[in-house]
Amino acid sequence: MTPITPASRQQSEDVALLWVTRLAAEPDNRQLAEARLSPQERGDLQRWLDADTGNAQAYARARQLWQLTAMPAARLAGEEDAALQAILRRGRQRPRRRLAALAIAASLLFAAVSMLAWQPERWIDNLQADYSSAPGQLRTVTLADGSEVTLDGDSALDVSVTDSARNVHLRRGAAFFKVRHTGQAFVVHADTGEVTVLGTRFEVRREAHGTGVTVEEGRVAVSPLPGIAAQVLTAGERIDYRDGHAGALQSVDPRQAFAWRDGRLSFRRVPLADALAVVQRYYPQRIVLLDSSLGARPVSGEFSSQDPTVVLAAFQAVLGFSQQRLPGGTLLIH
Repeated sequence: MTPITPASRQQSEDVALLWVTRLAAEPDNRQLAEARLSPQERGDLQRWLDADTGNAQAYARARQLWQLTAMPAARLAGEEDAALQAILRRGRQRPRRRLAALAIAASLLFAAVSMLAWQPERWIDNLQADYSSAPGQLRTVTLADGSEVTLDGDSALDVSVTDSARNVHLRRGAAFFKVRHTGQAFVVHADTGEVTVLGTRFEVRREAHGTGVTVEEGRVAVSPLPGIAAQVLTAGERIDYRDGHAGALQSVDPRQAFAWRDGRLSFRRVPLADALAVVQRYYPQRIVLLDSSLGARPVSGEFSSQDPTVVLAAFQAVLGFSQQRLPGGTLLIH
């Protein structure tokens, strides 16, 4: 009997996910009916299943996972189906090497497809932005007026400095500003709002649920929409806004709020979904949370931002969720 090695098991799981992706890509095929495949494809699938009992087991697990998470899986299916079609065409050209070609091409093509398909707006932002940072990269730049900006991982911004005004547009992510006093207005635009600097040191952070402004030193005036009365924040205060509406003023712990500048990620009873959004800034591939109830559970801790896999492992140890990596690097958490 041929032993099942970790490498062969991972190979079976990768190919199984490819087949399930192909089934889910068919319109209205939430039940993953194999009858929706072409006769050639059904034959390819059956031969692969018959080749090894481990293949059949991996296929059954992949179907179960996909059916439990139908909606998120459907999004991935549309992105990754083209890769499977290319793999199958290559396999038919060399029937004797079909399985080997399928397994090898799966890893190579999915790596490329995943990188190109994941958040294409990021590439546009980076091309158009004056300054940007990659996931996991902290970048500090000095502007023409002498002000200093530190970008958190996966962030981008535009800068316009004239004789009369200084304007910054935060396209994505977060930035910490040390503003030099020149007598000119310094305004940060993020989402629908504006942050006018009345002092020196503060952060603006764009997140999925809105934009947050936190002050370390001095004062800023935050307006959730141009023309709406601004709220003045001082040191140790934060306010969030979204869709033109501002939330309540909050007191924050500066050490925790700005921990990322020192390479630390600090969480105090933060919902897992929000914590994963922070970790995503440092993780090179995409993270997909498949369970909304799991996402609402709180996590705490302080970690180095240099190794996000350690952070994920710590969350997993506390909450007991599963991590599953798709070909190409996408990480499913459920």
